[in-house]
Amino acid sequence: MSAEPKTKRRWMSGLLIVSLALNLLIVGVAVGTVLRVKGSDHAKVPPGFGPALYRAFPKEHRKAMRGELSGLHGEGSKARTQGFEAISRALRAVPFDPNAVEALLQQQAQATADLQSALQAQWLTRITAMSDDERQDYADRLQEVIQKGPHSRKKRD
Repeated sequence: MSAEPKTKRRWMSGLLIVSLALNLLIVGVAVGTVLRVKGSDHAKVPPGFGPALYRAFPKEHRKAMRGELSGLHGEGSKARTQGFEAISRALRAVPFDPNAVEALLQQQAQATADLQSALQAQWLTRITAMSDDERQDYADRLQEVIQKGPHSRKKRD
């Protein structure tokens, strides 16, 4: 028999450390998810104001609203594309003109405010046309939407 000592396998201890780190990472993600979904204050955050008001409408109302606003959405998409092109040019300009960029940002902010005003006007028109009972039902659905919290982006109704 040979009296040669066996060489230590350093890669085994490295593999053990990596394995332990991965296990701790997985456990941390799982615990964090459970805390976020079940018990933390973050899970109680209400959804955005506009999306909640929209989602509280019945499906047929939401579909009609999307149809009514499709033209406005198309115009907004075209304007955003032009705005990004303009801001890209302004950012590349030499010498840089911060006033030009600020003007572009103001235009974008105004376009967003105009869209929000149009959405609010359409929402108020629909709410005003409801009977008292329909408005009560809408308020109940709105409360449910708020209690459910932010909407996931997995599906579109």
